[in-house]
Amino acid sequence: MLGDRQSGDLPLPADLRRSIQEWAALAEMVSRTGDADELELVRSRGRLLASRVADHLGRPVEFTVPTTGGPDDVGGGTDPGSAADEVSDPPTPWATGLPIAVFAAILVTMGDVALSRAFADAFGLLWVPANLLVGLGLAPSLYLLRSVPFWRWPAMGTAAGLVIAWVVLLLGLLE
Repeated sequence: MLGDRQSGDLPLPADLRRSIQEWAALAEMVSRTGDADELELVRSRGRLLASRVADHLGRPVEFTVPTTGGPDDVGGGTDPGSAADEVSDPPTPWATGLPIAVFAAILVTMGDVALSRAFADAFGLLWVPANLLVGLGLAPSLYLLRSVPFWRWPAMGTAAGLVIAWVVLLLGLLE
């Protein structure tokens, strides 16, 4: 639905490509329903995405309106990383996110240490591979959550909590 690529165009960022694909699927679905408000919403979202593409490429792009099938030029020409990009990326909420991460870290540390010590009392050093399996099992989920706006904070806290728990448990072996 966006115009052809030209030689020298920068590749689009993954999140922008994903947004365009999601929008195209939604546009196809909404074009079948025919609701005027939904069609206008899809058109305005498409123009916004086309504007982001134009800003990224630094040139105008042609946007095909899915409801009418007609072309619509969307201007561009600002440098990548300009003020238009700043509007699309909201500021990181450190003041609210860090307490959530600290809480998750404390909770995970306490839970992991308590469970590992109980496992060690029952099975000896078998807590080490069991704890490795827990960490390796959580790693893919924590890695995927790092880019989700709210869930990045509990994921960061969980990862930190697991590291702190390992330090505490290994220091406990020195006793």
